[in-house]
Amino acid sequence: MKTIIFYRSSYRGNTLKIAESMADALFAELVSIDSNPSIDLSDYDLIGFGSAINFAAHDIRLQRFVSSQNLKGKNVFVFSTRCRPFLGAYHSPLKKIIEAKGGIIVGEFSCQGFDRTGPWVLMDGYNKARPDERDIFKARLFVEKLRWKLHPLALAHKNPVAGYSDGIPIRHNGSNIVIGDKVVFLNTSTCIKCGKCINVCPMHIFSLKDTALPMDEKNCIQCRLCADNCPTFSIYIQESFLNGLRIALRESFSNKLQNNYKAEDNHH
Repeated sequence: MKTIIFYRSSYRGNTLKIAESMADALFAELVSIDSNPSIDLSDYDLIGFGSAINFAAHDIRLQRFVSSQNLKGKNVFVFSTRCRPFLGAYHSPLKKIIEAKGGIIVGEFSCQGFDRTGPWVLMDGYNKARPDERDIFKARLFVEKLRWKLHPLALAHKNPVAGYSDGIPIRHNGSNIVIGDKVVFLNTSTCIKCGKCINVCPMHIFSLKDTALPMDEKNCIQCRLCADNCPTFSIYIQESFLNGLRIALRESFSNKLQNNYKAEDNHH
């Protein structure tokens, strides 16, 4: 998923810390609007905009920059750092601009940041040491969930079964052929047979035949190592509470998962 993040961090570097964490998690391009960038956004799947909250809204320069962009049909998220303990409606002005430009808002994130302006000079600043490590972790978690939500196979499990391959259901997702039953889905049309999923899966659920097939998805523990390491984003794990409960029960009352975990790397 090709992603770009635009930000303005003009005071204490609060917003830059959050933007860097998000960019790292999304493998995204990170661009300061201070350089007045001119970038064609047509090839991007996800776009982020963020700044500090100044006078109950995002930085006015960021608002003007967003107003100059063509966002029609684009997935957009917004983020901010703020002094106040509650976000309230501070994101509303920027969100209205994005919607007016045709963007689709898919998420928003905010955290507190250090401020030493106005009355806070009397106490040498407010929100000292913020954003902290927890804020940065939460920012990363936010975009990781966002990336998972927008994964091209996120709704593949809802498509009707068109046939079977080695006992595994086959579904059509647009022009792509997807293999998977209820938990692990693999797009055989984009899979390049690199074998990374086989190497990183701790439960040895993949087998390499004509393509990599999730032969033992019942042993999947939802760690997502296969999906996170797939260079073509061809793997999706359908996470659910019921599947997590199934895993916990199997771990508690049988040794099947433990045995599979202990299996040799050449198990298949």
